[in-house]
Parts: sequence; C-alpha cells; structure tokens
Amino acid sequence: MAVVLLAGLAPAGCGPATDSTGPGGGSTTATAGPSGQAAPTATGPTPGPWPNPSARPVDRALRTGMRIGDDELMLSPSTRLIVDLAWFDTRTGRYHSLPEDENFRSARGEGGPLPVFEVRERPAPDGRLITFGFASARVARATITQPGYPTTTLTVAPWGRGDVDTSLFWAARPGRFLAADLPAEQRAVCTLYDPAGRVLARLVLSEAKFVQKGG
Repeated sequence: MAVVLLAGLAPAGCGPATDSTGPGGGSTTATAGPSGQAAPTATGPTPGPWPNPSARPVDRALRTGMRIGDDELMLSPSTRLIVDLAWFDTRTGRYHSLPEDENFRSARGEGGPLPVFEVRERPAPDGRLITFGFASARVARATITQPGYPTTTLTVAPWGRGDVDTSLFWAARPGRFLAADLPAEQRAVCTLYDPAGRVLARLVLSEAKFVQKGG
C-alpha cells in the first residue's frame, strides 16, 4: 500500500522499538544503525524483495523494530512524497497486511518557509502508539512531548539514496492517540532539530476534522 504523505489515513503496528518509563518522566529512545536503518530487534528470517513492485523503492526498506506480536512494520521510501508500508512476519519471513492498518491517523504541517512535515500514528494492543513521520529537511533529531507522558526521541533516517534534505522518523511511544476530539492541552507536539541543534519545525499532533463541501 503506497501512502501519499500529505493526504488521508494509513497503517501501523506496535512492539518494542524503544524502552519506556511510565507517565510522568523519563524518555524513550530508539537509534538507527550506521546505514541509517534501524537494526533488527531479534534474529530470524531476512526480509526478501519488497512485496509491492509498483512502489519502486529508491534505496531500501527500513526495519522500524515496531511490532504487533511477531509482525514488524517496514517502511519503504519510494519517492519524495510517498512511503510504502508492509508488515514482515519475523517468524516466517513473509510480508502481509494487517486488518487494523486503517487505524492510522495523520497530522500535517503547512510547509511554506518550514519543512513539509507529517506525523502518522495508530494505537497498538499493548497500549503504546506506533508513530512515524516525514519531513522535507535534513533532520538530526526528532522528539515527541505530551503532557503526562515521558518525552520520546524517535529514530531518524535519511529518505532514499543521497537525498539528505528528506528524512523519516519513527518510534513506538506511550501517549494519547491523536484524534479530532482530543483537547488541545492533551495533544502531543513533535519537534524537529537540525544538525546544529536548532529547531526546524514543531507540529501539534492534531487531526483535522472532516468538513463536507458542496451539496
């Protein structure tokens, strides 16, 4: 399933890509390997060819380490504004889909002088949120803060071959799921930092309500 970032809904899953503390303090951190790809979280089969040939991966599929049971979420950067998603069964080595994938929700930045910026997330059975995002900038660090929960530092990786001005980031985190009716004071905020530690952009994770137009 190819997902156009800057549009509707998408998929996700959950499993320990990070360590976390309970509400009130601490942080969750995930780190990418030397290639920018998250290291596999356990031994087992190696993912084979990407299951969607039409996605035309630019460089590689990213193993997020985020799982629902034995199924790990894989992200395949395809073009500048598209990412393809699949679930990899770490026991059998097979790709497949999960019926809950439509549970993803999306928050979007406006672009303009700031990077094009989107964050997607969905709740997982163990209570955490599977979160990933995209930005049209060279991101060195990305965090999510939410009142009552520890700060999460996301894994950051370049998006595609040689494209240093596009980044992907992800983590399984504790928190409140973004929804249109979540009060403003309870919403999470995702902050992106450049290599010098300066803030590139901040995005309040707020899902826009659907407004019907026309008759």
